[in-house]
Amino acid sequence: MPLDSSTRQRIEDLLGQHRVVLFMKGTRHAPRCGFSAGAAGILNGLIDDYVSVDVLADPEIREGIKEYGNWPTIPQLYVDRELIGGSDIIGGMYNSGELHELLGLAPPDRSAPAIAITPAAAEAIRNGMADEPGMALHLAIDARWQAQFMLKPAQGHEIKASSAGIELLMDLATAQKARGMEVDWVDDVRGSGLTIKLPQAPVAPH
Repeated sequence: MPLDSSTRQRIEDLLGQHRVVLFMKGTRHAPRCGFSAGAAGILNGLIDDYVSVDVLADPEIREGIKEYGNWPTIPQLYVDRELIGGSDIIGGMYNSGELHELLGLAPPDRSAPAIAITPAAAEAIRNGMADEPGMALHLAIDARWQAQFMLKPAQGHEIKASSAGIELLMDLATAQKARGMEVDWVDDVRGSGLTIKLPQAPVAPH
């Protein structure tokens, strides 16, 4: 359905008034889908001065922004009136440092985080990787500070950290969260498995 002139004007007014605009589901501090949460989390960590537009609260904008930029999904990031893309593109540009450059920020710190893996955890990880030769161990820490290990091929752009002979690959956002991380292996009445401590994680309010 073609974009009507009043909705187009509302979008253009938003883009004209604000340099950085994220059209998303929910708001920057209360996203309502995982893709929007990922995009807002990246921007929240980089800049304060951007505007989020909740498309769930405005059906005309929700459909209109898809027509305006000829981009079918939400979220959508605009900088200087130009469509940058959705969550995957935002994440890729963040990891490469392109997003920092676009926003006029200093290049990101891509140094490897200091991590500690106990001998017991390292042995368990090695045993788990034995059946997957050629695969690399990846770590992802999401916006809720939930950590997950995955075995998949290396892509070449990851940040590498190592401890106890174990090499971990991670993206930029995870590397920032993983600084000081401790990985141990526990075997008690609750069962056995890896435990992860993340000193950078915010303390939950009581």
